[in-house]
Amino acid sequence: MDRRKMLIVAASSLAVVASGHALAQARPAPAAKLTMAAAINKAGRQRMLSQRMAKAYSQMGIGVLPDRAFKILNDSVALFDTQLAELTAFAPNAEISKTYAELGQAWSGYKALLGTAPSADTGARIQESNELVLRLANVGTQELEKASGTNLGRLVNISGRQRMLSQRTAMFFMFREWGLPKPVESALNTTRTEFRTALATLRGDPETTEEIKTQLGLAETQWLFFDTAVEASLKSKADLIRRQNVANSSERILEVFETVAGMYERLGAAKV
Repeated sequence: MDRRKMLIVAASSLAVVASGHALAQARPAPAAKLTMAAAINKAGRQRMLSQRMAKAYSQMGIGVLPDRAFKILNDSVALFDTQLAELTAFAPNAEISKTYAELGQAWSGYKALLGTAPSADTGARIQESNELVLRLANVGTQELEKASGTNLGRLVNISGRQRMLSQRTAMFFMFREWGLPKPVESALNTTRTEFRTALATLRGDPETTEEIKTQLGLAETQWLFFDTAVEASLKSKADLIRRQNVANSSERILEVFETVAGMYERLGAAKV
């Protein structure tokens, strides 16, 4: 089977597997199982997934670790569906309910694009549609943080947003390598600056424990390696090894900030 046929089969499989999670969305977990801190963490993870899916789709499009990218895309679609159902059920007020209804509508169109075989034409449409899903997911996270009214809610939000920024940086990198039409250089540099600024904010907050600071140090080390590869790509197209390094490093940074956001979430739950 040639590569194009393989991608078409993979994309078709994605659509089938993703549609199977409609049952999970129809039967959401009881809202009482979520604390506010956990809801903020899940809401923030939706932001990350919006970017991670676009990154993985682009990786498949340019042949960067395509098998792994397909698994990432498939898993991310399923998780987004599940968490959307949970957050919709949890929504503590009408404003947040409205946000998640709008997010559900935007997600429907985005998911349909992600279920197609990678092509530059669809990639260009994903450049647009991921931004709407990200914006609404971010609004939901901010509204939940506001409803929490706590500093730890803010820290869960900020640390969770670092997950998104790691994926957003890698997404812009893959868009650029694919040669998609919308310029990304300015947004890419803004995203990198935001990551570094937020890292300093987390380090300096009095509620950041020494254990969390250790994790932030790991993230910073990974970020330096990742950022160097991204910076080099702004001067010339990356070779396959550098593309793979960006893909892998973005996942390692994500893993660290999954841990960090979880640590802040537990601190927040303990103070309720």
